[in-house]
Order: sequence, then C-alpha cells, then structure tokens
Amino acid sequence: MTVQRGTEEQELRNRVDRYIAGARPESVFDAGADEAAVRLAARTPDGSTEFVDVVQLLGLFHLCRNGILRPGSQLPVLPETARLLAPVYLSAPQTLPVHLLVTVELIAQLPPYREPERLGAKAINLMNHGVAEDDLSSVAGAISLFLEAAAASSPDHPDLAAMLTGACSGWITVYQLTGDPSAVGHAVRTGEDSLAVPRPQARPEPANNLGIALRLRFDHDGDPDDLDRAIELLDAGLSLTPQDDAELPVRQNNLGIALGTRFGHSGHREDLDLAIAVLRRAGELLGPYRPERPGFLGDLAYFHWVRFELTGDRGDLEAAARHFEVAVTSQEEGLRQRAQAYLRAARAELAKGPRQKAWWE
Repeated sequence: MTVQRGTEEQELRNRVDRYIAGARPESVFDAGADEAAVRLAARTPDGSTEFVDVVQLLGLFHLCRNGILRPGSQLPVLPETARLLAPVYLSAPQTLPVHLLVTVELIAQLPPYREPERLGAKAINLMNHGVAEDDLSSVAGAISLFLEAAAASSPDHPDLAAMLTGACSGWITVYQLTGDPSAVGHAVRTGEDSLAVPRPQARPEPANNLGIALRLRFDHDGDPDDLDRAIELLDAGLSLTPQDDAELPVRQNNLGIALGTRFGHSGHREDLDLAIAVLRRAGELLGPYRPERPGFLGDLAYFHWVRFELTGDRGDLEAAARHFEVAVTSQEEGLRQRAQAYLRAARAELAKGPRQKAWWE
C-alpha cells in the first residue's frame, strides 16, 4: 500500500467513523470526501491485492452518503443493525455475505475478519486479472490466497471446496501460460482435495476442473486411466450445470475434446461420433457473438475432418470446411494459421467432387 493510498483510505474510514459518532452528515460526506474517494479508486489498480478492500470501503462510503443525504430521510438504522449482527459476525461469519461482513466490521468496530471470505474475494480478483492479462504473478498470488483461505477454513465451511477448486483452476492457468508439466500435477492434487470435500449441495466446478487437469496429465504421461476418469468427471460436471449457465457450452467443449482425444488414443469410433455430437451442441449453445466461438468451431471442424479421412463421408468434409471458415476469424494466431491450412485442404478435397467408390466397395 502506498503512503498516498493509505492516507486517503484512512480519511474515508475516519469520515464513516465520524458519522457513526453523530457528526452532521453534510459535514462528513462533502465534496472533499468525494474527491478523496475518486483519488483512492484511481490509485488502486484492478487486480491488486488491495482492490477488494478498497472497493468494499468505497461501497460502504457511498452507501452511507447516499442513504443519509436524501432529502427528508431520517438517519438510517445501519449502525444499530451492524451492532446486532456483531455476535453473528464473530461466531459464524460464513453465514453473512462478504459486503455485509465488511459493513459490520467497520461500523461495529470489530477486528478485521480476513479469513477466509476476504482472502477468497482477493484471490478471485487476482485470478480474474491474471487470466485477462496473461499475468503469471497475479495467478500465482491468487493460488496462494486460495490455499491460505482454504487452510483458514473449517472442514464444514461452505466455500472450502470452491477455494480449492480456485487453486486447481489457477494451476491449470499456470500450465497454459508456461507449459510447465509440474503445474498439472499441482492442479490434480488440489482438484482431488476439492472433490473430496463433503458438500451439502453438489456443484459442477470441482468435477469439471479436476477432469481438465487429468486430461492435461494424460497429454504428458499417456495414462489411459487418467483420460477415462477425466471423461467421467467432465460428464458429471456437465450434468450438474444448469441449462442456462454461461459455462454450459464451455463444459460441453471440454468433454468433446476429451472424447476426441480418447478416440485418437484408442481408435474407438463411438468416441469420435460422440465427440462431434457434444462439440456441435457446444457451438449451438454458445451463440454467434461469444469470443470463444472460432475456437469451439475449430475443434468441431477438426473432428469432422478426422471422420472424413476415416470414412470419406462428404457431409463431414462440407461441415469441416464450413466450420473452419469461422475458425480462421480467430484472434489467436496459432489457431488461425491451423484453421487456414485445414480450410485449404478441405476446399481442395471439395473441388475434386464426390469420391467414387471402388468396384470392390
């Protein structure tokens, strides 16, 4: 925390404290307070470890100011509510949303409650920043915070599995950024820990993330048991995902790739057919505007091409060409180049016309 940011943060906290102590609202939430809030927000970058704390403080500041200064309104009961909730905060903080935890903490003047909800919130913020910016240090910081939050949680904490799953996802991201196979091992271990946590309600994330990690480990070690279990877990995660969930097409795609990978290993035709069906459904669910669309249809096109080479079915060739035409619009250079090469090959095959059967077929 810089000295400047710390000074402005303390100024806002002091203003909230003055209001709680009975200061006139217009003297507390004046133009100077607004300016301090703007400067504090501007000096706290998204993705920093302080971001969650600052945003929560700014939210409380605006909640007090906007709730108090409406014409004709009486003083809100927020301080009294916070004091009534203080015993709950101290004995069972996991029962309160994070923003309410912070409100109670500040207004009831309790010691900061950092673990595990605050740590988990910071971890999610760092992870989102790291993924968006391909920032390895942010992802590594998020993993550490997720594991710290998990270590601080009781065995029956409702978010324990989610914290371990977040660490698993982080290690998968590390592998994607670095190609380091040891990251896959860490992802599998944290994924197994997440899946082992008893949960009152089954959630798809632990099964899905562990399934991805096991498929990646198969890519390196070649153990078919890893791939079989990955498919089982990805299918289980998919079955737990609501039909209106934005992650549904992503999980369809993960399962389709795993099935196609098993076909490449075992040669079982049913895996290839099922992979194409699952990937086609993923493309349908994704819709025309999501940025993942070229990649998803590139995967589908590739397996149509594989089946064309296996059977000579012109329908698969036409489908491959049609989907490769979308894949070449990808912003990812490697995918775009691969799709262009396959599209040229598909068009060349289409130009030859329908394949003639040999007399012995």
